Amino acid sequence: MLNPDNILVIRLSSLGDVLMSIPAVVAIRDTYADARISWLVEGSVGELLKHQDFVDDVIRFPRQEIAGAIGKTGPARAMEEMGKFVRRLRETEYDVVADFHGIIKSAVFSRLARAKRRVGFGKTYAKEMSHLFYKETVNAGGKRIHKVDRNMLLARYLGAGEKIPAPVLAAPVEAKSYVDAFLAEACITSPIFAVNPFSSKGSSYKRWSIEKYGALIRRLEDEVGVRALILWGPGEKEEAERLKEVSGGGAELACPTTVPQLLALLKKVDMYIGGDTGVMHLAAFADTPVVAIFGPTDVKVNAPYGGKSIVVRKDLPCSPCKNKDCRDRECVDAISVEEVFDAAAKMHKSSKEQRA
Repeated sequence: MLNPDNILVIRLSSLGDVLMSIPAVVAIRDTYADARISWLVEGSVGELLKHQDFVDDVIRFPRQEIAGAIGKTGPARAMEEMGKFVRRLRETEYDVVADFHGIIKSAVFSRLARAKRRVGFGKTYAKEMSHLFYKETVNAGGKRIHKVDRNMLLARYLGAGEKIPAPVLAAPVEAKSYVDAFLAEACITSPIFAVNPFSSKGSSYKRWSIEKYGALIRRLEDEVGVRALILWGPGEKEEAERLKEVSGGGAELACPTTVPQLLALLKKVDMYIGGDTGVMHLAAFADTPVVAIFGPTDVKVNAPYGGKSIVVRKDLPCSPCKNKDCRDRECVDAISVEEVFDAAAKMHKSSKEQRA
């Protein structure tokens, strides 16, 4: 195709899925260096994208504002917010709209945008029949491929090369200063292992137990000599404090963070340990060594991307699955403290050798 001047990328959420779209967007940037790339997103991850050099403009869908207006001031205010968003979306005529999300909402937004071409995933990857909204669709590739590889199919369709970029995300200066001040005030020095026992709302079935995390933290402190920093987000502080107590009190609670601040914090730690979450992917894109505890989710599709990771999981006939009501939970409960500790010790040794 002719070199585009304006490209709109759509990947609205969630944190992990936005992050796994980044290599494809960087590949598009590398191919069309002079193009202006805008990214349509929703939620707090937009604050992170604003600080990346491969994006020129971030357009935010104000989902929370619209939902809040419906609940408080009525549909008139919600319509006003939606109107402002649509006007913002239609300010520019795009040569290409690339929808990496593949749901009805993202497909509708692609139609609302003024564009010469609209490209999205075909039936293999699209959900909610969203593939019907596009004149050009991408279907190549198997169903169970990593999301980074899947997104690269769309980038290559738009002209990008075979090589998958390995971008390391930038944290803003003010976020670095905030994290540095916290670590200095708390007297936390390297080696630091960030531990995240939580998962997104509605996915608690993926979580390893607090008691096992506590036992792991005690072993890491006693046998490896590292300090554990417990990460937490909105609504998780009380349980984070319980983990600190279960771990013997030696761990520290991380400071509250925005997504850019969390990135800055993850760049400071020596390792990240946790389940399959967006924070796990943020750690991987911070170029931080990762030990990922996987239960029912598909490791082929969702593993941390890059060479600095070890995945601990059980290879069971029923895994992967999406049964949130599973009462057995063998895939996650059968993972022992010993297995995760051994993976962390191995990763720590390998990281020290690479730095030497």
